[in-house]
Amino acid sequence: MITRSSFLKSLAAVALLPRVSLSQDAPGRSDLAKAFRDGMKTLDDVFWVPELANWLDRPGKDLRGHFDGSINPPWWSCANAVEAMVDYMNVTRTGIYDAQLRELHAGNVLRGSRFPKLAESLRKQGKWSADDDKKLERKMKSLDPQKIHDSEFRNEYLDDSAWWGIAWLKFHERTKDPRYLRTAVAIHKHLVDNWQKNGGVSWAEEDDKRDPNAITNSLFVVLSARLHRVTKKREFLDWAERTIAWEKEVKLYDGTGIVDRPGHKGDYWTYNQGAYVGGLEALHAATGKQVWLDEAAGIATTIIEKSGVVTEQGILYEKLSTDGWDVGMFKGICARYFGTLSRTLKRQKIHPGVSAQLDRVLAASAGAILKLPQEDGLYPLEWQQPPRAKVVNYNTQLSALIAVLAAI
Repeated sequence: MITRSSFLKSLAAVALLPRVSLSQDAPGRSDLAKAFRDGMKTLDDVFWVPELANWLDRPGKDLRGHFDGSINPPWWSCANAVEAMVDYMNVTRTGIYDAQLRELHAGNVLRGSRFPKLAESLRKQGKWSADDDKKLERKMKSLDPQKIHDSEFRNEYLDDSAWWGIAWLKFHERTKDPRYLRTAVAIHKHLVDNWQKNGGVSWAEEDDKRDPNAITNSLFVVLSARLHRVTKKREFLDWAERTIAWEKEVKLYDGTGIVDRPGHKGDYWTYNQGAYVGGLEALHAATGKQVWLDEAAGIATTIIEKSGVVTEQGILYEKLSTDGWDVGMFKGICARYFGTLSRTLKRQKIHPGVSAQLDRVLAASAGAILKLPQEDGLYPLEWQQPPRAKVVNYNTQLSALIAVLAAI
């Protein structure tokens, strides 16, 4: 068990290190803001489908493929896009995405409710048949706002649901619209209902995916703590504290980084690192207790220095693999929570050495991203040079934009 005194000793040592100076050619706020706006426009141009009020996971805006079930929104990634758009508006004090996010929520809070708009477009394109009318009728009859799955942005994957809860809670705080708080609270209850007998929220509801993992539970801490901060209801804080206690009990933080599951060793995916320290920061925001920031700062230092997910140049690096769709999103999420922690440490005027370390990672990563060659206007998976793999898709674009935003 890591004690408070050991954390403070490690932080004192960090404070004695030379201050990290950011490169003189690091991109400025205006450059980063423009890069985010331009990158989101590209994301929309390539993937946004007005008929669905959502993005699809492949270029081409293939309505036929979506109607037939072969192409779908990249569901949890879309939640991260929503959160990034809210963050951008908050930091730049603009409202450029408010209307789009309202439309996205209204069109997807009951998933599938926009099929009539899709059908209308397919008819205009001459890609519709009498059999399609029957399929559409069946699809619309299956919609039920009382079902847990596919209403209020919930599904069988609890981490998917948690991303949406965090995103819509942020939009509620921005707009004060109770619809978005209702969604966040419904998602929270969905996660509570999947708390396991031995502790932790399960990854998914399928029998072979019931084991709790790091990302689901770290997001549950963030959502619970933020719901307490917004609503002042004690039950949400109780869940945040209960969950972080379980994460410590099963040693998801092993002294170097955050492992993916209880019993694992050294499998340091970047998003697990960010979300775990994000939960600690959220607990501080909910309670005002500095101990949570002390712990987050100590863990962030070991992640940067010992886990292997940051290169010598300070660039975030997915050391375990470049394979799979999900991995493209991970580094941006890590950067988001690193940025949140750094800003909080500065506001509280504590642990300046740690905030400097975090800022160096964010500046180096954003600087590397802006120098990357793009394919069809999209940023690739890897930010360091040379890359191990050349992968470009919705996730790699959005992940880069979240990291750019975190550096503002």
